[in-house]
Amino acid sequence: TALRELPRRRPDLSNELDWEHVAEEIEDVGRSEFIAVQSLVRRILIHIIKALLLEGTSVLHWRKEVVAFHAGIMDRVTPSMLRRIDLDKLWRQAITQVQADLGAEGQALAEGHPLRCPIGDDELLGPNFDFLQALEAVRDREGHLKPR
Repeated sequence: TALRELPRRRPDLSNELDWEHVAEEIEDVGRSEFIAVQSLVRRILIHIIKALLLEGTSVLHWRKEVVAFHAGIMDRVTPSMLRRIDLDKLWRQAITQVQADLGAEGQALAEGHPLRCPIGDDELLGPNFDFLQALEAVRDREGHLKPR
């Protein structure tokens, strides 16, 4: 907003710059980074859910990927993004994705899964995130998250 108002407030500034376009480009970059952070959070949640559901698989594989996703979040996230991330929405999207993935393999997720993310902002989006602790937190809080 301030950048868009700049030409009106300061007519002495160069008219060679398209301030509206500059503001739009900056907003696009911010939006793109926010979408990338949300995608990484959703991927972490998907991996946590799958690690709990598919206990026969290697948790170390899921952990390796989640650590990389979390590093990507830490590289991109800003305080203003943290205030806008809706973990409950991302959790529901992760559940939907896991249901689709399981369905493609002829399996299903049991009914009654939580609609709210069982992992807190500080736990998931903080610099001290620990995959195994997150698994335990979800297991303890949402013991009924299992395949059908």
